Amino acid sequence: MIAHLSKKLNAVFRNITILLGCFISVVTFAQEENADVEAAKPETVNQVKFITEDKFMLSGKYFAGNADKSGVLLLHDCDHDSSSYDKLTKQLSDYGLHAFSLDLRGYGDSVSEQYSHANIKLNSKDILTYQTEFVQLSSFWQSDVLAAYQYLRTRVAKNRDVAVVSAGCSTAQAIFLAEKMRINSFVMITPELNYMEKEHYKNLIDIPVYFLGSVHHANTYQTTKELFEWNGDERSTLRTFKGIRQSHSLLNGKRYLSHDIALWLNDILAK
Repeated sequence: MIAHLSKKLNAVFRNITILLGCFISVVTFAQEENADVEAAKPETVNQVKFITEDKFMLSGKYFAGNADKSGVLLLHDCDHDSSSYDKLTKQLSDYGLHAFSLDLRGYGDSVSEQYSHANIKLNSKDILTYQTEFVQLSSFWQSDVLAAYQYLRTRVAKNRDVAVVSAGCSTAQAIFLAEKMRINSFVMITPELNYMEKEHYKNLIDIPVYFLGSVHHANTYQTTKELFEWNGDERSTLRTFKGIRQSHSLLNGKRYLSHDIALWLNDILAK
């Protein structure tokens, strides 16, 4: 009887030992897997400042990516600043992409007493004065965006590419940049372009573009359709929505759009 009980106890102890070993193995594997995930995560966002050729200090938010990943330069519209891309830059960072969201001169933290969009709006007595002052401010953007691209380029490996996200009025800046530098792809959110700016786009080599448009925002919708139909890259896509939302209002009004754009960019930049 005692011998039989002893055998049963030994069997129980063996089973407990086996189960304990399995548990330890699972925990160890989970810890190692979590450590790998943590190691693969990019660094947290950094507020970046750098000086332009005319001694103006530009600012932006940089999300460091993985060493083997490409980069994305994000240009906001004329009514917002870099913070309007916070959701999208986080999604890009989750894919390990380098993301740099620039405050255009006169916006966000890229302001001074001389260059401030808020001051222009406050001090302009009529629309003509505002337009004149705004044209003078935006005349610096081409060189500023080029400087931002060059900053991002130093953070991305030489064998990796850079894409540009633009919204509204900044679409022209993305096009002007692509005339000077090799750009892998565009995201254009309700692009605002005049006739000559559209002609500049049509003279670029075909690259994949993710277009977003609002059907009832007539001006930008017609531009979006025209550019999409002109584009010859089979990887390009056009998404349109009912309503009049434009640029950041459209992007941030649909919670899934940031994820979809980040997924598309990650796929395009990987090729």
